[in-house]
Amino acid sequence: MAKKSIYKTEKGKQLIQNNYSELLSDWVQPCKQQFIKTQLGDTFVLESGKVDAPAIILLHGSGSNSAMWMADAKILSEFYHVFAVDIVGECGKSAETRLPFKNNSYSDWLLEVINHLNISSTAIISNSLGGWIGLDFAIKFPERMNKLVLIATAGITNIRLKTVFWIIITSLSGQKGFDKLNQIVYGELEIDQQSLTFANLVRQHYVPRTDALPRFSNEQLQQIKCPVLFIGGENDCFYVSEKTAKRLEQNIENAKTLVLKNSGHVVVNQINTIIPFLKN
Repeated sequence: MAKKSIYKTEKGKQLIQNNYSELLSDWVQPCKQQFIKTQLGDTFVLESGKVDAPAIILLHGSGSNSAMWMADAKILSEFYHVFAVDIVGECGKSAETRLPFKNNSYSDWLLEVINHLNISSTAIISNSLGGWIGLDFAIKFPERMNKLVLIATAGITNIRLKTVFWIIITSLSGQKGFDKLNQIVYGELEIDQQSLTFANLVRQHYVPRTDALPRFSNEQLQQIKCPVLFIGGENDCFYVSEKTAKRLEQNIENAKTLVLKNSGHVVVNQINTIIPFLKN
């Protein structure tokens, strides 16, 4: 586990954390904010919704935090007991500890969190890196999972090399490169000012992970028994959604997939597809 900070400077860390705190002031109310102590790092969790309803865990993507679920959480909280979890080692409020992708580290961490929350079985809605963690958890602890939603998930196909190229260009080209990368990541989606401000802060002050996420084997995917819903954009700059959908359908018996036209890696406004899947 890396011990050095995931931020370039302490001032940069505070700028990102302050921005995040401001965003959370708009989270659905009532909301409980808590830190859970785990052997792999303190974990920040936002809890909202109906306490006697089925549990849902929300897992964000890399270089992000639970603020990405703001709009979805407001709707989900009408029907479910919602827990948005900041992944350790990312730019939320959880510990800066970066876990290895091997040796069950993320699954063990998530299991500790779920046990602390007294959740016996849960659905997971996940994005990108969060999708990789959700898949890994469904493989390792199938008895604790009842549904899995994967949005633009990692772990099924290899990352596109052209995106790696543009990430390198961005690091060398300042604002111009950043604008170009945003165009690639968001596609035709209009970027709101809050998202743009946060993305700019992350670019300036956050140190992203550079190690590749392992790809799950067919044998591993075939161990997943819960129903799975995949939603991806046809123009996803990181992963080929059509290939992701095909592998999931071929290896998971209860997999349903949806590839969205004119959509990139950032997928929004799909809650009306997700809720019927959760309720079915």
